[in-house]
Formats: sequence, structure tokens, C-alpha cells
Amino acid sequence: QQLLSQKERATVRDAILEERLNKLLPSLMDETGIDLWVLISREYNEDPVLRTMLPATWLSARRRTILLFYRDRENDRLEKLAVTHYNVGKQITAAWDRTEEPDQWKHLMELIVERNPRKIALNYSIDHNIADGITKTDYEEFMARLPSRLKPKVISAEMLAVRWIETRTEREMVIYRQLV
Repeated sequence: QQLLSQKERATVRDAILEERLNKLLPSLMDETGIDLWVLISREYNEDPVLRTMLPATWLSARRRTILLFYRDRENDRLEKLAVTHYNVGKQITAAWDRTEEPDQWKHLMELIVERNPRKIALNYSIDHNIADGITKTDYEEFMARLPSRLKPKVISAEMLAVRWIETRTEREMVIYRQLV
């Protein structure tokens, strides 16, 4: 077998990520009953799950990177938003214009309120360190800004995060067999 160049590897990794985000993530969100998943990470202190969602050529999150995944089962749609001023690769669309709203947290709360989710999942966990990526500071900032009526909807994303990490697509299994 021939080893791929770094550029070719990045292309393969990004294609796998696209498939995981567009096909695997909606089914995992349905299985776990989570309709809104928020991942918050800071540069050089990344949530372990968020790291797996970054493009292959990114070494880390940038500044504060917030990803929001909203599953609209009724319309069989998954919104993939970055509450940042830049797209996160080709799959996750920038959803914040800081010239219109300079407060990133405030804009995140506006996006959440607009979607009115049944559950708001954050990556915290007692049992699974891979699913415990939100920092104390970011958790406190999030909860302080979240409208009171939505606070009871906040749950651990533990099962979704673990399922995201442990599940391999058919394409990944083919590649895995080649690697082994």
C-alpha cells in the first residue's frame, strides 16, 4: 500500500468528517434524544470531541470556538453552526457577525432561544472524560447567560459524545482494516 501525502490525508480526513457530520450525527442525535448540542472550546484547551470536528488542517480551535448542532427531526434537517466569525471547514457555517452583535455569548443565547430546543446538551460528565470537555469558566458563563426558563433543559451530552467518538462509519472501517 502507498502512504498518502499530508495533503491527500487531509482530503480523506475532511471527506470522512463530512460524512460523519451529515449522516452519522443526525442519527446519533435521534438515538440519544438530543435536539441541540453545544460544544464550547478555547484555543489550545480543546474539548476532546470538538477536536474531532475540526478540519484536518486546523491544529486547534481558534479563540473561543462554539459549535451548535440543531436537529430538526420534523423536517429531517441538521443545522451545523459555528458561533464564530468564520466557517469551521466546509461543513460548519459561521453564524456570528460581531459587527452586528459584539457579544458572542449573547448571540449564542439568541440562536438557542430561536430554536427553542427540548434539550440543550453540553459536554460534561462524571464518568467519561472524553465527554467532559467544557471548562468550568465556559460552563458558568453559559449558565449565567442562558434564560432561566431554558436552564432545566440543560443536560449532559455524555451519551451523544461517547457515541460520536466510538462509532465508525463503513468508510472508516474499510480504512481501519487497511491500517491494521
